[in-house]
Amino acid sequence: MINNQNEYRSIVILGKILNKDETRLLVYEYSKFLKQIGAMNITASIKNDFFLTYSIKNSFEVKFIEFSFLISPKALNLYKQKLYLDESVLRFFIVQSNRKFTKKSK
Repeated sequence: MINNQNEYRSIVILGKILNKDETRLLVYEYSKFLKQIGAMNITASIKNDFFLTYSIKNSFEVKFIEFSFLISPKALNLYKQKLYLDESVLRFFIVQSNRKFTKKSK
């Protein structure tokens, strides 16, 4: 069986400013979820806190988290649904890299 996976980058904008441990826990939970739905080569980068010049859902102080991973397009929808349901997520966007990977599985 062959699973086609694409490389994606995701930026998540959090409205609730979390402390360092809470942020790390959130990143861990999202990475764990991505792995459960079949993502591979997951990396995450926590950006500094930012003060926006305009509000998003009444929030000026935000935190950015960047994820990159390989995942099948069908499984990507599960990740999007989780982000939509998370009340601490103000906005997110996902972009696809040009590379495509094919993994042979048993």
